[in-house]
Amino acid sequence: MKTSRKPIHEILKMPEKELYEYLREADNTLNPMDVIKIASFEHGIKVFYYHKSQEKPYKTRVYLNIENPDFLK
Repeated sequence: MKTSRKPIHEILKMPEKELYEYLREADNTLNPMDVIKIASFEHGIKVFYYHKSQEKPYKTRVYLNIENPDFLK
C-alpha cells in the first residue's frame, strides 16, 4: 500500500520514529534491507538512503523549512 505524500511542514514536525515509518512507506524505490539515516539541522532534515552493508548513500533527500525564504539567500 502506497502512502499519500504529506506536506513538508508536516514531515518536519514528525517524531523521528514516525518519520522513519513514513519514509519507508512512501518511497517505492526503497528495498526492505535498505537503511535510512536521518540528520536534523537548523532549517530542516536530511535523509540518507543506504543499501545494506554500504558506507556511501545511494540517495539523499533534503526537506527544508521554507517559512522564511530569506535564510536561503
